[in-house]
Amino acid sequence: MTVLIVVTLAGSLVALVLGVAGRRRAGWSVLVGETVMLAAMADVHVPTLGFVPAPFWAVLLGGCALVTALLDRLRRPHRPQGDHLHALGMLLGAAFVLLGAVHAGDSAGHRHGTVLLLPIAVAVAVHVGAVAWGVARRPPARVESARRIASLVGVLAMGAMTAVH
Repeated sequence: MTVLIVVTLAGSLVALVLGVAGRRRAGWSVLVGETVMLAAMADVHVPTLGFVPAPFWAVLLGGCALVTALLDRLRRPHRPQGDHLHALGMLLGAAFVLLGAVHAGDSAGHRHGTVLLLPIAVAVAVHVGAVAWGVARRPPARVESARRIASLVGVLAMGAMTAVH
């Protein structure tokens, strides 16, 4: 579990740093979303933390995902490979935060969380395929590709922590 926490936090931190440092800098909504994702991952999964309840993080991540998707849609002509996939990653992160809280709770919540695993697993598979296809099809700048892959690694490690938890 410790390895997954480190991979999750490292992937999110690398994505944040590359988003700031890249030649084509990521939009502010993506950077805010990545920062919220990093804070949520740390707060929910690091055992000594837990300052903010998981539903708050899930709602905040969902809001960041909606704003990122909306801004990506509005700027679509200027940024043909926008950050709509990052918005999906934030939504998956919100689901993982909630599932992590459910798994930590009672057994009735665990049963309901198990029912949600199939659609979330399908969403993860679609997300992985879309990121891989987007990077391979018409690769953006190397830094942007690395940012997308680092963000994906963070989300996948978070999902693995939720499944193991």
